[in-house]
Amino acid sequence: MNKGERFQVEKRQKLVSFLQEKIGGSGKKIRRSLENNSCKINGKIERFGSVWVEKNSIVEYREPHFQPMNFSSLFENDDLKIVAKPSGWVCDDGSCQRTFGNNVFLVHRLDKDTTGAFILAKSKRVRDELMELFFQKKIEKQYLAIVDGLMQQNSGIQDTFLAKKRSFEGQTIYGSSSHGSRAITRFEVMARGSSETLVRCYPITGRTHQIRVHMAELGHPLLIDRQYSERFHSSLFAERPLLHAERVCFSYRGALIEAKAPLPMDFKKSLECIRWSSSLAEI
Repeated sequence: MNKGERFQVEKRQKLVSFLQEKIGGSGKKIRRSLENNSCKINGKIERFGSVWVEKNSIVEYREPHFQPMNFSSLFENDDLKIVAKPSGWVCDDGSCQRTFGNNVFLVHRLDKDTTGAFILAKSKRVRDELMELFFQKKIEKQYLAIVDGLMQQNSGIQDTFLAKKRSFEGQTIYGSSSHGSRAITRFEVMARGSSETLVRCYPITGRTHQIRVHMAELGHPLLIDRQYSERFHSSLFAERPLLHAERVCFSYRGALIEAKAPLPMDFKKSLECIRWSSSLAEI
């Protein structure tokens, strides 16, 4: 995952036409690449080929790598399975049935672009029991995130109430409010780069976009999470917000169940592109 190519705009024109001149390829292919955070104009991510780029603007572009939609098994017994969810898979009932069959049921959800450990139930009864464990906060969750900038504190807890704030490109944006649902995230810094921080997060609650909102409100949005930040200090290109559900652990019917999801390739490559100030041995 390199930093891509860098161009200076010589005349005002639409972005897709400019990129076709510089890198070639069809307009359809370029637009698909733009949807994967592959282009910056003057340091700001741009996802629409129809925008105009002005003379002397600086355009950075990196060819995206589209990963296959593979689900590797992390754990399975007669009641449930835990798989490694890939980026790009939407957690809804229709996707679940198409991918795993009619007798497998969603227990919880991860954002479309979030990877990692994902629990599925093999019956509605097991689904309801596992959902109750989530409700009672008896399922431990652990995430890794690469965030923008250098976090000064080594650890902390964000305890806020989250509510819907607005929409962005058809997606709901959440934020802290005087009302809403309580959201608690414990976090610790694992390593610092030149303008990036590797953070391990432990969400106590499971609100939509919880980690993304809490990191952004600390001044360190996930790389690259365009829904919660327009500009980033880091020059790292990423095709999605770099958030990975690393581990789940819980007791069910007298047995301790634990599963850890290996880092996906794009996350690994991002780690390799950053010059860390300390070892990543704990990852």
